[in-house]
Amino acid sequence: MSAELLTIAGSVGKAVFPEIVKKINSALNPTDLEKALKAGVQSAEKWDSNQDYYKHLFFRCTPKDARELVEGFFKDTGVQEELQKPFTEKTTPNLQVLIKIFHKIKSEKPNLEFRDESIEHWLKKFADAYFEHTNTYLKFQIAKSDYLKQLLGYFDGVEFVGIKVKTKEEEKFAKLPQIFVMPNVVEQVEVRESIGLKLNLDLALEETANQQRQQNLLWKQQSSSKKFSAQELLKQSIRNKFVVLGEPGIGKTTLMSYFAVMLAQQKTEKLGLSVDLELLPILIRIRDLGKASTKNLLEYVRNFANSIHVKELPKGFFEHWLEDGRALILLDGLDEIAKPSDRYEFVKIIHSFLGQYSQNRAIITSRPAGYSREFFGTDEFPHYHLEKFDDSQIDLFIQQWYNSRLPNNLKEAQERQESLKKALAAQERIKLLARNPLLLTIIALIHRYDAHLPRQRHKLYEQAVDTLLINWDVNKDIESWKLNYIQLDDIKILMRHLAYWIHSQGESGDKEGGTLIERDELITQLSQYIRECNYQVQKHQAEAEAERLVDHITERCGLLNEQGQDRYAFVHKTFQEYLTAEEIRDRQSGDFNEVLNHIRDYLHNSHWREVLLLLIAQQNQNNSKKIIEAILQQETPYEEWLHRNLFFAGTCLTEDLKLSDGNLIADILQRLVELEVSNSRLVGAKVKLQVFQIFCNLNETQFQAQALQLLKASAEDLIYKERLREYRVALGEQQKVLAELLGLLKDESQNVRHFAAEALGKLGNASPQVVEALLGLLKDDSWNVGS
Repeated sequence: MSAELLTIAGSVGKAVFPEIVKKINSALNPTDLEKALKAGVQSAEKWDSNQDYYKHLFFRCTPKDARELVEGFFKDTGVQEELQKPFTEKTTPNLQVLIKIFHKIKSEKPNLEFRDESIEHWLKKFADAYFEHTNTYLKFQIAKSDYLKQLLGYFDGVEFVGIKVKTKEEEKFAKLPQIFVMPNVVEQVEVRESIGLKLNLDLALEETANQQRQQNLLWKQQSSSKKFSAQELLKQSIRNKFVVLGEPGIGKTTLMSYFAVMLAQQKTEKLGLSVDLELLPILIRIRDLGKASTKNLLEYVRNFANSIHVKELPKGFFEHWLEDGRALILLDGLDEIAKPSDRYEFVKIIHSFLGQYSQNRAIITSRPAGYSREFFGTDEFPHYHLEKFDDSQIDLFIQQWYNSRLPNNLKEAQERQESLKKALAAQERIKLLARNPLLLTIIALIHRYDAHLPRQRHKLYEQAVDTLLINWDVNKDIESWKLNYIQLDDIKILMRHLAYWIHSQGESGDKEGGTLIERDELITQLSQYIRECNYQVQKHQAEAEAERLVDHITERCGLLNEQGQDRYAFVHKTFQEYLTAEEIRDRQSGDFNEVLNHIRDYLHNSHWREVLLLLIAQQNQNNSKKIIEAILQQETPYEEWLHRNLFFAGTCLTEDLKLSDGNLIADILQRLVELEVSNSRLVGAKVKLQVFQIFCNLNETQFQAQALQLLKASAEDLIYKERLREYRVALGEQQKVLAELLGLLKDESQNVRHFAAEALGKLGNASPQVVEALLGLLKDDSWNVGS
């Protein structure tokens, strides 16, 4: 018999097995059932091929006869009933029944002859191997169910690690699907501008070769026009493996957890995949892998799974899914391997693992800082960048946040949602923070307990910093952080010192100066402050304490983040600015000139603008007066044309600072009004735009009514009606303006109605809150607007 005949049953299986899979009511995935059937036939073929040539089962058969015989055998109803026994009765198919059916099929071909012992041995090998594999695969299915259940319990909750609102009730947990908002991604492309030495992977991953390559290659990272929801990543990516980059707090880890949870819940359609697709999620936090005793990914995955499971997974469990290409490998946080040399080693480990199981989908995440394009080539691994939240995503998060926090009180949930949305719309600087999902979560936590956001930004930032600094796990006291010489209250003081030092290094226009600090310098500064707090601490002890503090602040609190190789920064510049202002305010307790000196030195330095505004907003009435007067009297070049001192003073009023000097307030507002109504060529469009922004930002401050009164008093022939209407909407008369315009919609004159509709449209485009107010009026009154 030829070698072709030895594998005849296997070739028949391609046509027969799919039909059998359809008919057998199996607890197995069709892929597993087909594998079990093929394994049974292959076992029988292997036995057959090892026998004497004249003892082969298909010795006297032509390929055509053998094919028809096997096909008829496996399509027989009795055979298919026997093949169900591993699932229905937990037993192997009855060998005697299979032999009898084989003889029956053979009897229909009288010209074929078989040795009875060959038939028995062939079918026994098939039945035993089939049962063994179905039994194993059933165990894998049961184990998978348990694995997914445990995985779901581990990853489907959001624990706000390091997040707590001081002195308030803790809210430690939320179900991930309840509050998760899908971000957008933008595809990243590279342009290689010069060709250098071509190195293989191993060389490229060595530090010396990397330095050489950096000298020879210049890469530019650009965003393509391809932007889409991260929900479509697995569907849209041109490869089955890719890299997702994102800034700190942008939601990389949360996104990977969501992917794992959706697969654990068998909701593949939520990830843009086919409903019947079966993928096993394997989520690896690379930071945890870096701390593990083993760097073998498969061994680590097994150890992790066993650590969260009651039952131990059967041998070969992960290999089963990986070898079939039925796994989604999620490798989160490559940048969290701190040492570059270690990071290169982990890249090699990941390459090896993904190469071994290349048919599987895989996602690798990292911050841009600390990531090199040499790690994973873009031809094989497309790169995507996570985007910040847009307005609709912020609104969706707020909606889901309060619906999950107040599930039994939908009315209050709706009121809280509207309150938070309104607060963000009114405070653009805070809304900029809210585009970062981590910071939005902090803002939502604060609003959850106070039912509002502080009107004064510095109060919100104070709560946010406290939220990030205070580890909410009450079981973890200062000793568990392994801090030996400083107390919890000292940490915020140290952060103020550090923020001021970092901020003082920067100048206007420098993108990195005044925001980043090298690790060695960070340790030096902190150890110096630690020794100032405790004179008994020796230099080496202070440095060791500083090392421990940096690890705690970055790993557990999140206020500082590593932004590259041994480079650190505050998670958001706003927190650095707030803490810098706090440092100056602490110093002023001994000498108020400290504040005035900073104003004189940095009044129109954009790098210091927010610091000064936050500092001034916290002053008492007497100090506020001195500061505003000093600002107005500052010798500033071209002040008569640029009005920078006046604009800064007006901006201070928008912070709702404590200032009771009526004459000083009136003087600032009147001078701004004069610029608004001026027809002088020296007062250009940019100047008037700044005036408009300042007046509108006085909304909900103590100066709102006075500003609107002055504007109305100057309205006669000096301010366009449309402009005044915008001021009225911004400064407290929104309902009146909208009611007036709605009334005009009923006017007999078509021109008047057209004007009113156009005005309403402009106001609505400028502010979503106007649209909401308008809809409210329409609900309350029966307006017969007509066509």
